[in-house]
Amino acid sequence: MRTKKLFLILAVCISILFTSCSYLNLGENDDSKDNEYNFLDSEDDVIDIGPVRGGVLKLYSTNPDTLNPILTNNKYVRDYSAFVFESLVTLDRSQKAVPTLAKSWEVSDDGLTWTFHLEENVFWHDNMPFTAEDVEFTINAIISSPNSSYKPNVSNITMFSAIDRKTFRIVLKNPNSFTAELMTFPILPKHYFEGEEFASSPKNNSPMGTGPYKFAEYSPGQYVKLKSNENWWKGEQDNNNDLKIPYIQEIEIRLYDKTKSGTDAFQGGDVDLLTIDRSLWSKYNGRTDITMKKYTSNEFEYIAFNMSNKILKLPEVRQAIAYAVDKTRIISNLLPGEAVASDLPLIPDTWLNDTNAVFYSPDKEKARKLLEDGGWKESNGLMYKRINGVNTALKLEMLVNEDNSTRLKVAEEIKNQLKEIGIELTINKLKWDEEMKRIERKRFDMVFIGCQITSVPDISFLYSSESGQLNISGYKNEEVDEYLRKITMEKNDDVKKSYYSKLKELINQDVPYLGLYFYNEAVVYSKRIKGEFNPYLWNKYFDFVRWYTPMI
Repeated sequence: MRTKKLFLILAVCISILFTSCSYLNLGENDDSKDNEYNFLDSEDDVIDIGPVRGGVLKLYSTNPDTLNPILTNNKYVRDYSAFVFESLVTLDRSQKAVPTLAKSWEVSDDGLTWTFHLEENVFWHDNMPFTAEDVEFTINAIISSPNSSYKPNVSNITMFSAIDRKTFRIVLKNPNSFTAELMTFPILPKHYFEGEEFASSPKNNSPMGTGPYKFAEYSPGQYVKLKSNENWWKGEQDNNNDLKIPYIQEIEIRLYDKTKSGTDAFQGGDVDLLTIDRSLWSKYNGRTDITMKKYTSNEFEYIAFNMSNKILKLPEVRQAIAYAVDKTRIISNLLPGEAVASDLPLIPDTWLNDTNAVFYSPDKEKARKLLEDGGWKESNGLMYKRINGVNTALKLEMLVNEDNSTRLKVAEEIKNQLKEIGIELTINKLKWDEEMKRIERKRFDMVFIGCQITSVPDISFLYSSESGQLNISGYKNEEVDEYLRKITMEKNDDVKKSYYSKLKELINQDVPYLGLYFYNEAVVYSKRIKGEFNPYLWNKYFDFVRWYTPMI
């Protein structure tokens, strides 16, 4: 057996030698650029013979304001809190709530009272038991913290209390069937902060959680160190081997000021992974010395139509535009690999948004026929129609933020596509403040804009005439409003999904907004780290407890 293993290692070494030579020979014959973008000569080169326990995961962060995830404004602290803390639920890839610290829950018939039953045998890093009082303490902490990023998660809660040590109850102001999906905030230990002023406690910089890693050391301006929690309640032996999880025993979060970017740190081998800006993707595409994984972000881009505009209030015009705009061509030509088409502000390929069901496939002929059937006639390449006794040309203006170069490029492509069906579109480039003023005063035909989607698949913010904070089109459809209300009350997922299908059909017929795409994000990983790299929006570090650093 030992002879076979030695032979395997020797074979792998020879393979690496020849592969390395082939790779280097493919580069430019310029010694000044030697190894600019590859780590093949790194001291971290090792042979992967499978998972092992040990090693250090090196991460990047800007200098934090605090290490308390409830209080921080630092996105890295929020992201990395998943190593130390856990929440009542997590979201899976389909955007469904999955039990975590809460093992189950139920909701009252009126949709207002939610009762969560908590896991047994969960302990804080100081071995004190996790209880419902910790959940109560955490929600109080969020409510009392003016700038907590988790405030929207609890804004609909009017009462909450620990019923017993393992049962927690909340009462809502208004029914919301997606309440479980909001319970994703990290839970803090009540006993740890007893006798402390929460907001100013020094314990905010020595966090304590229930997760797979626990706090070890904080050196401001230099690093935060975590070590594996050997008593983690989920730290059972892996099914495929005899190793406990997590495999990696230490995490070192290296802290940088603004003079050193995450890209510089990653390129220098100082950190093992990084979420990278889309503008830098071209530097990493096709490289064999790193792994790059993309996933759909929560950034949704769309066009709003002013429903009170004399031309755009006509449904055939909005529908014709929807058929004329070729999203696939836009993405392929201008945003290759950077976006995923979507009609609605629902994350693609989640349980409520099947992106294979396309309502408007690009069809210029159908777009023209819609206009012609609506009484529009072409003259010299431009459509005309008598509206209120006036011969009106199909000319429209679209507002675009002048600082957004990507939107400007896409807007020009949309302009060209609409020209093919007889619509003349003018692009009006405005400063952001001026664009917002025009929107508030309803002084626009069309607006190219974007928004960030929350963890809850509730689209009322855009389509409800009653509570739509971003319903700038002025869209109103009583049937749509009714379905949006039903969805917030419905507890059965199958019924809820059927409501969404009907809702999407109504919205796509009306087209108050033209959904374009969601941007993608990407994470790059150094070859020093092994494991399954499969990030998604709500879990960039999916299955990190099974990552490992291979050793000989």
